[in-house]
Amino acid sequence: MRRRSIGQRLGALGLAGCLAGSFVLTASGAASAATPNWSMSVVDLPSLVANGSGAGYRVTISNSGPSNISTLFLVTKLQDSPSFVTTTQGTCSAPGAGPLFCNFGALNAGQSETVVAGYVTPASGSSFDPVFQANSNGATFSDPKGNSHGDTLQDPNETPTQLTTSRDFAGGFALNRNNVTTGASLSKTNVQSTSVTPPAVGLVATVQDGLGAGAFTCTGCTKTLFGEWSRVTIGHGESFSNLFPVTLLVLGKALPKDASTDTIDLVHVLDNGTTEVLSTRCGDTPTRNCVTVTPVGSNYRITGWVDQNGGVKGMG
Repeated sequence: MRRRSIGQRLGALGLAGCLAGSFVLTASGAASAATPNWSMSVVDLPSLVANGSGAGYRVTISNSGPSNISTLFLVTKLQDSPSFVTTTQGTCSAPGAGPLFCNFGALNAGQSETVVAGYVTPASGSSFDPVFQANSNGATFSDPKGNSHGDTLQDPNETPTQLTTSRDFAGGFALNRNNVTTGASLSKTNVQSTSVTPPAVGLVATVQDGLGAGAFTCTGCTKTLFGEWSRVTIGHGESFSNLFPVTLLVLGKALPKDASTDTIDLVHVLDNGTTEVLSTRCGDTPTRNCVTVTPVGSNYRITGWVDQNGGVKGMG
């Protein structure tokens, strides 16, 4: 039986140790960082928008941990520039400065980041969707070959904004404080036009009249309701410190025969079902729930100053 020397045995052990160390290094080098435990939600503001009006999106990215995300970015597939952007962390490209690009820096475990972005929708077409993507490398959708390595995330439930050309619907996401007005050409088939001036930019602002507006229950109304119900949606149902005017232009033939500027009021049914009758005439400085009534030829313009959304209708 041949015996190996102590040196030979030590050499063999050293070789085995080197091989084992090589395996550990190789395995370690092949391992990649785990995908972040993150999630994204994209909420349309609102889900229905008139063609050519603003469409808004609230994008929230959350890190459930336990690891921190060292760098986080947000981009869109759409190459159009947003007209409105706010972010709770980091920086985003300025409106009009090209496609959306946000750099949030680190997103630590347990934290969330929210961006609100608004776009002008096209004058034609039935839907609109910027397609938002979060990533950890700063790459854009213009990297089709995936040369930039890193993790990416999209909301699997993101839905396109629906667009409409209906004359009975107007508005979307307020990119400015211009009036939002449904079809103003009155006739037997369009007895009412509705408009609202949003109290601020960066919020939902829509009006709808006709059958699509639905019906509201007027509690305690003692006069004759006339015209159509109009649905006014500002924000998400909250009250605003800045009053905003809601105006109905109603076809004269839709009013009771004995109605006049002195007898016409405006009914405002809040989202919680509370009925407010606007009968106090406005002075030089409008106050909450005051109203003005003005004849426009044979038709009537009724403007009420309110602080939250709901259903409105003329009464006289």
